[in-house]
Amino acid sequence: MSVRDQVLATLNSGSREMFLVALGHRLGISARVVLTGDGERELREAQACNEMMIAIWSQLWATKDPREGGYPDPDFLSALLRKADAGDARSHLRNAIESALRAVRDAGGNEPRSGRP
Repeated sequence: MSVRDQVLATLNSGSREMFLVALGHRLGISARVVLTGDGERELREAQACNEMMIAIWSQLWATKDPREGGYPDPDFLSALLRKADAGDARSHLRNAIESALRAVRDAGGNEPRSGRP
């Protein structure tokens, strides 16, 4: 199963919120680490991590309240990839996704959920 398929399956499971929180947390840590540098590259990476976190928190908020919008699940990962590529931060996104998927797996998650807000 591809990473995209794993992300979609997780977003359509009871572990959706856990995954989004873990993903945002991991990207927050990445942003904090790159902000310890003082170069232009580090600033672009941190900005990209911040933009991805905003999208993640919006997605999480939409899970709680469907009127809030968010991305359709199939478009969510593509949106994150665009934001990552804008700041040359794809490695941060990849690490965050792998870590969040591992957290869900370790918690025994990914059971399909009923209904999609």
